[in-house]
Amino acid sequence: TEAANIVANGPFTLEAWEHNKQMVLRKNPYYYGAKDVHLTKIIIPIIPVASGALAYENNEIDLTLLQAGDLRRLQADPRASKDIFRFPYPGTWYLTPQVTKPPFDNLKVRQAVAHAIDRENIVKVAQGLAMPAHSMIPPGFPGALDDKKTRDLQRYDRKLAMEMLKGTPFEGGKNWPKITLSMRDEALGSRPLAEAVQAVLLENLNMKTELEVLEPRVFRERLWKQDLQFVWIRWFMDYPDPHNEYFDTFYGKRTTGKRQAWVNDAFDKELEAGRDTRDPKKRLAHYAKAEEIMQSDVGYVPVAWVVRYGAAKTWVKGLERNKQGEILVDGNIYVDMLQHLYIVERG
Repeated sequence: TEAANIVANGPFTLEAWEHNKQMVLRKNPYYYGAKDVHLTKIIIPIIPVASGALAYENNEIDLTLLQAGDLRRLQADPRASKDIFRFPYPGTWYLTPQVTKPPFDNLKVRQAVAHAIDRENIVKVAQGLAMPAHSMIPPGFPGALDDKKTRDLQRYDRKLAMEMLKGTPFEGGKNWPKITLSMRDEALGSRPLAEAVQAVLLENLNMKTELEVLEPRVFRERLWKQDLQFVWIRWFMDYPDPHNEYFDTFYGKRTTGKRQAWVNDAFDKELEAGRDTRDPKKRLAHYAKAEEIMQSDVGYVPVAWVVRYGAAKTWVKGLERNKQGEILVDGNIYVDMLQHLYIVERG
């Protein structure tokens, strides 16, 4: 992939790559749409994410993503705070209780866990980079559900959570077996969120969990074997459609890459119906029903939606917006924004 070796057939070719400093692109005269490519040269500075805000404040770059510490600092600055915007990001953190392993083979236990999750408190550890999740699809994306009916399915209710344990061997939050909460070793603020989940389960159900952080390859292998008892995991959309959120993750008839042992025929039928109709309203109705079935049977517990912030100088124009008026950034494979971006006279 060095500049002298890489072959490219897109609008630009890689002319130079100074590692950890910058990349230089040149217009590709052989590109089929070359006549529509107006830039002849692009210099891309390579700036570590942790340093992005500093370069932004020094006017070295005009658009940047923000980490938690930088976000708080810029929000406190009367001038810089006007540049900040929140944008939708298709990420959802959730729990998967393995229905083939005690105590989660008991529906009442799974329901107790669902109602014990104090989302408002959990997301505080994310320092503004997460918000309470009540369904699989985040706000701002097709098929998103954030209405009262959906929120009530697994609403936080400490008293109700304990009531769910009545008639089980764990009534009163007693006699819990050893419970291991497994997650992959990754950044994205995953561990603090997992530890916050542990804290609310201990407080509200007296459920003590041991956190197991696994190397990604090991985690994936054990996950697909349904070998893990209780899982803390996330899903980032590959494309903006409910099919990706439900069919590609929870469909019971999957033969490979299946994340959980939970299977529900009624749920699968809704997914199949959503997949097989071209009527947009019917599709969304089927996926909404699927979400209701999955939450009622507690095949999963949505906990937090990923939140991302950026900052743009006032002279940056062409930032696209969705139907909710939220700015979109080039952070996902299906967002095509850069061709519309431009800069007016800089201040």
